[in-house]
Formats: sequence, C-alpha cells, structure tokens
Amino acid sequence: MIKAQIGEKTFEIDQEQDEYKFNGQPFKFDFAKSGNGDLHFLVNNKSYQTKVISINKEEKTVDVKVNNTPYTVSIKDNLDLLLAKLGMESVGQVGASDVKAPMPGLILEVLVSEGQEVKKGDHLLILEAMKMENVIKSPADGVINGLHATKGESVEKGKILLSL
Repeated sequence: MIKAQIGEKTFEIDQEQDEYKFNGQPFKFDFAKSGNGDLHFLVNNKSYQTKVISINKEEKTVDVKVNNTPYTVSIKDNLDLLLAKLGMESVGQVGASDVKAPMPGLILEVLVSEGQEVKKGDHLLILEAMKMENVIKSPADGVINGLHATKGESVEKGKILLSL
C-alpha cells in the first residue's frame, strides 16, 4: 500500500494481484510515456497529462503538474507506514532535534557526550530490547545539546534519549 498526501487530502493506493484500489475502490488505468518524459494517464476513462517537476528522496515528496496544475505529493510506502505504527517515524529524518527510544529497553552504552559534533549515521548509543542490541544512530548532522539517558537506565518507548 502507498499513502499519498496532497495538501490536506490523503489517498490510499493498493495493489492486490492484478487489481488496483484507490481509497478502497477498484479502478483501472493505463498510461503511456511521451518522448520528453511526460506521462499520459487514462484513469476510469478520464485523461490526465502529467509531468514530474522534481523529486526529493529525503523528504519523499514529488512536485508534479497534472493537466498543467502544480501539486506537491508526499508519499509513504509500506516501510514508512510500519515505522509510523512502531513509533519510529522520525528515524532517518533530516533536522530531527530529539532522538527518542524506538522501543522500551535498557541503555547498555552511551557512545557520545554533550557538546560532541556528530554526523548523520554516527552511533549514539546502544539500546538492549528483547535480548537484542540496537544501535541508535544520529538522524542528522549536529551537536549533542543534551543527554537524557544514562548507561544502565531502563527507558520506555518514546523517551527522549538525547537532543541534537
């Protein structure tokens, strides 16, 4: 399933074998590519000319023109929806200021100190949950502004562990 958001409206697109559903309703479509990369869609006997203006992979947004009207579409795939369900939707987001515990567990090791500069992907701490060690990584470049967890501390899901 894919969830697409345009402004305040949210749409669900799902595929089950050879059938596509739009907001739970079956729909049929066909498309053709033109030489300049534009697409022509035929959805339920209605024609749509589309042109992709830009794609932002980090923010998962696409700027498109549909019949010459511009839209910004925010897209969430199955992984994004699962991360949101698990309370981990901030994982990998640029500019996140607080790093939260993705699940309850025990802090085994704090690998950074206050004032330390970190890069996106750097290891920040190790959280043991369900007998597995999970490395919590930095979601963005920044400086550690505050440590809110200590080695040996039990934390609940959503507790702020540190601030960037």
